[in-house]
Amino acid sequence: METRNKRHILLRYALVIVGVLLFSIAIVKKAADTCIIHADKWNEKAAQMLSVTHEVMPERGDILAQNGEVMATNMTYYRALIDFGVPKFKAREFNDSVKILSQMLAKYFPNKTAAAYEKGMRSAFLRKKRYYVLVREVTGHDYELLKTFPFLRYSTPYSGFYIDPNREKIIKREKPYGTMASRAIGGLDETFHGNSGLEKALDSLLYGIPGRTIKKQIPSGIVDWVSDPPQRGLDVKTTIDIDIQDITEQALLQTIEETQPEFAVAIVMEVATGEIKAMSNLSRLPGGEYLETVNNAVQGYEPGSVVKPLSMMIALDDGVVRPNDVINGHNGVFRYPAGARVRPITDTHGRASMTAIEAMKYSSNIGLSEIILRGYERDPDRFVQRIYEVGFMEPFDLGIPGTARPTIRHLKATVQDRINLTRMSYGYTTKIPPIYTLALYNTIANDGKFVKPRLVKELLRNGKPEKVFDISYIREHACKPETARALRQMLYAVVNDDDGTGRLARSKKVTIAGKTGTVRTIGADGKYESRYRITFCGFFPYEKPQYSCIVLLGKPDLPGMPSAGRYCGGVLKKIAETLYSMGRLDVPMAMPSDSTQTFAPSIMKGDIAETRQVLQRLGVRGDVSDCYNIETYCDSMPDMSGMGARDALYLLEQAGLNVSIQGRGRVYEQSIPRGAALQPGTTVILKLK
Repeated sequence: METRNKRHILLRYALVIVGVLLFSIAIVKKAADTCIIHADKWNEKAAQMLSVTHEVMPERGDILAQNGEVMATNMTYYRALIDFGVPKFKAREFNDSVKILSQMLAKYFPNKTAAAYEKGMRSAFLRKKRYYVLVREVTGHDYELLKTFPFLRYSTPYSGFYIDPNREKIIKREKPYGTMASRAIGGLDETFHGNSGLEKALDSLLYGIPGRTIKKQIPSGIVDWVSDPPQRGLDVKTTIDIDIQDITEQALLQTIEETQPEFAVAIVMEVATGEIKAMSNLSRLPGGEYLETVNNAVQGYEPGSVVKPLSMMIALDDGVVRPNDVINGHNGVFRYPAGARVRPITDTHGRASMTAIEAMKYSSNIGLSEIILRGYERDPDRFVQRIYEVGFMEPFDLGIPGTARPTIRHLKATVQDRINLTRMSYGYTTKIPPIYTLALYNTIANDGKFVKPRLVKELLRNGKPEKVFDISYIREHACKPETARALRQMLYAVVNDDDGTGRLARSKKVTIAGKTGTVRTIGADGKYESRYRITFCGFFPYEKPQYSCIVLLGKPDLPGMPSAGRYCGGVLKKIAETLYSMGRLDVPMAMPSDSTQTFAPSIMKGDIAETRQVLQRLGVRGDVSDCYNIETYCDSMPDMSGMGARDALYLLEQAGLNVSIQGRGRVYEQSIPRGAALQPGTTVILKLK
């Protein structure tokens, strides 16, 4: 029996040994096949794996306002996670803290209620979920804040709380000022390249230089190794002035509420430099709200009478007319050519005659037609050539994709083109972008120097200038200085004479000069509609022009022929008067004086420390009893009346509120009453005037 068992055991051992030998032979054979026979094949495959490279996206440069404030930048967000399956998870501490933790999460990250936070965490805890998303998008600062919350203050091995900066990183392009100058700034596509505005025009500079990773073998395996680090894109400093942009948008929005146009445009330019200080483009969406969607500031439209100064400038410069020359007014109806069956040129208020100055002041179509025919009837194309000569057709290279150039066709010495010449003289049969019209008025304000409009001031690398865009000129002398002076006097009369078409834009604080323009729009059938496009373009202050501005409203919802002076001129007037009240204009401010009393300024509610410092510097006393310590946290709604927008915004955002500001000046109304309990995440509306 023992012999038989022994024999069976030996047989089993023999089978095991044979199996091990066969397996060993197979291993040796496979190793020989891999390392010797087919070594080249496997070496090539390994080389292919190690040669795989990946592009590393660089950090995109910022777009800045003229003072360095950020208007577009990259923001990195992470997912805040909890691993409920970590071995040392503090279950008891979690249960004790989950309610207060949920309340704090709802306060600082109010996309969910406290109840929703608690329910989600308790459910994930019971299931020992390894990858629970606590908050979807947090910044590095938010993560540090979260680590101070109850339970989350424990280290990761005990709380399971962490962020994975490599796996869960989310990069977004943010605009801290929201829609402000949004069309000029532009946007990005899904590949993080610019698809509109400056983002597109300067994409190669903003995007940077991509890096490269290679596969590298280390003892633990093959990893991605950064061989060429990415290079951050350049920062672009624009000419946009945040204050002027805000003033312009607020003034435009107020007029939009009353007129309800299809779109609205407002541009402010600095006369001496051509720097665009503000550019607002608002279009009406189907729901009735207005957003920056299409950059109408650089699209071509029939300008109407607002382009008459170009015709007058050429005629004055060529000696065709002088300011006080008398022009035939044809009593308001001018048939040209005589006897032809064409629609006559008409004026709203007919006159037998007028001077050249009056032709501009009254916006006379007949007056401008007579002047231009006087000089160019025999050779109509000479007038068009002169438009080219003054530089009006030159490209501006603003850095805004899709910027149109004026469309002014050449003319022949035919009857029809002579008729077209008359229409061209007062702004029909042409297409001119608003930015070109503004540049023309800027030239008049600048003594005939046709400065090139610019939106980009300089390029920065690591905070230091790499390229500066200096002032440049389309023409250093687009017209004679005396011609520019004569035109300024005409545009002054348009606004400041009681019978001028732009008199509704007159201001008691700032002297404004400018011109109205009203033109019928063209429908889909190519015929003129009963709707209008109205414009006002001008400059201020008249005595020493500092800023030029154009405002255009497309198809305002108003009865009859809307007043360009009232609505468009009204926007320019608001901008000019606000800049005046801020001390931004080079004109003396009228201040009442009393030699018998010491002037004590009225104090706007704000930061008490800064207010005291200002009063000390000025050497005056003031009542600071209504001021706040801005750094103090509010547990109930304070009385915001009389406070400025910036201090109010800072104080309320410190308390976790969302703030919507309407108007400019001081707070006079707040949607949450004084003393009410604060609920972080709630929106409070502040109305200013």
